[in-house]
Amino acid sequence: MSVTLGYAEPLDDDFDKEHLPSKIGGKPRWLDPTRPLSVDKVQCDECANPMVLLMQLYAPEDEPAEAFHRMLYVFICRNGVCHKASAGRCMRVFRSQLPEDNSIYTAQESEAAGSCSDDEDDMSWSLAEQVRLASVCVVCGLSGSKACSKCHAQFYCSRAHQVADWDAGHRAQCGSTHPQMSKSAVYSRKLQHMMYPELVIVSEEEDASKLEASNADYDDDDDEGSDDDGEDNEGIKPEDMALVPVTGEKVEDSEVDVDRAFLL
Repeated sequence: MSVTLGYAEPLDDDFDKEHLPSKIGGKPRWLDPTRPLSVDKVQCDECANPMVLLMQLYAPEDEPAEAFHRMLYVFICRNGVCHKASAGRCMRVFRSQLPEDNSIYTAQESEAAGSCSDDEDDMSWSLAEQVRLASVCVVCGLSGSKACSKCHAQFYCSRAHQVADWDAGHRAQCGSTHPQMSKSAVYSRKLQHMMYPELVIVSEEEDASKLEASNADYDDDDDEGSDDDGEDNEGIKPEDMALVPVTGEKVEDSEVDVDRAFLL
């Protein structure tokens, strides 16, 4: 039995060409770019501001057939105060999926694969020629249902992000055709600051038995050095050291339909 381990690494030169990435931060790469998620699905219940992408994971499944392509999206509010409430009020997880035979992607054999290879891992996927990308928010990548009333070239998911873009630099470059003005590095950095830093998730298969043995060795080493680390951990529970606050909420395994673009 094997488990899949994921490692966050800096983006490489080929990342922009990837249509189905697993990644942390940045704007979402929509599985179906003709139907991006609308902002009303990911508004924080505490502050009412749009949440941003924490991570997305490409997790295809052979069964059911409708999930041949499957992407999981995790959105979170960046306002730390909101996380004093229930996690369900400031976090959302969505699943988007497509069958193998769809109108969005066409299969191509990877350049590294042999001419006779039938392995799905040796296939790459590109957008079909007829696909027309939907407008997305220049700030967060959600559905861009609103446009700048002056230049009609910038799209937004909400007034909050329209104001943020205006203050970041669109005020100065709105309608400008000057290349240095339209590609201001300062302007871009201000927008990027509103999102989490973008990293690619690289996965590797690991034998479960070897992983358990490695963890056991680590625990033994930790026990041997616990008297010399100078820290008093007595009375501290594991959940007290969690990065995300542990709540009393219970996980519920519920059945969902598979005919919608996004499944909550």
